Amino acid sequence: MISGWLLPLFILLTLLAIRMARRIQIPPRAVESFRRIPRQVGRALEAGQPLHLALGSGGLIGHDAALTLSGGRILQRLTQDGEVWEVLPFVTVADPVALLYARRVLQAASSPQGLSIPPDRVWWAGASPMAYAAGLTLLLGAQPVATSILSGLFREEAVLAGEIGQRYGAHSIFSMPDPGGAAALWPFDPSLAVGEEAFTAPSPEEIPGRQSSLLLAHDLIRWLLIALLILVALGFALR
Repeated sequence: MISGWLLPLFILLTLLAIRMARRIQIPPRAVESFRRIPRQVGRALEAGQPLHLALGSGGLIGHDAALTLSGGRILQRLTQDGEVWEVLPFVTVADPVALLYARRVLQAASSPQGLSIPPDRVWWAGASPMAYAAGLTLLLGAQPVATSILSGLFREEAVLAGEIGQRYGAHSIFSMPDPGGAAALWPFDPSLAVGEEAFTAPSPEEIPGRQSSLLLAHDLIRWLLIALLILVALGFALR
């Protein structure tokens, strides 16, 4: 009985959220982590050091594929900036398929620039989550970077990667779709992208502001659901 009215209720709440979003005059909230990326590209050029993107310990086959692709959106965003090719970025992965994916993204973006991606631009850091985090600490110690971006499947082991980046003076940007990774890295950067925010890295071919508008719709639906749950709870309490 309950499941019968959940779908119509969800549709109604979605339509209501869209209508409310159109009437809201304030700009949608921006994700601070992604706003900092263009500045970090300039910082990398000034320092002559590359950007580093860690795609996490997940792969592209299985339930954690979406988490890995959240970091893939950031990689696509980075490669569309022509200035980033002055100092080639490098990517670390823990999965062979993710390694091929990262190389494909870099190669596809570098072809119009007339560049060839060296093999050392995508590194395999370790297979298990802890081995991957340990590999990141070794790689970041051996390869100075201007900025280290962590996005993908990270959990408690992300503390190692976050700490080593700060130890070597690298600016850190965190985008954590998994709550475990977000909790581990929040002390390093309270403005990190959390949950669905991690999937909203802007893509060059998208309409400007589209992802921020989707976040606003998510927020409205969330608050409408919270209000509905409160009303239902009050209704049962007053019976």
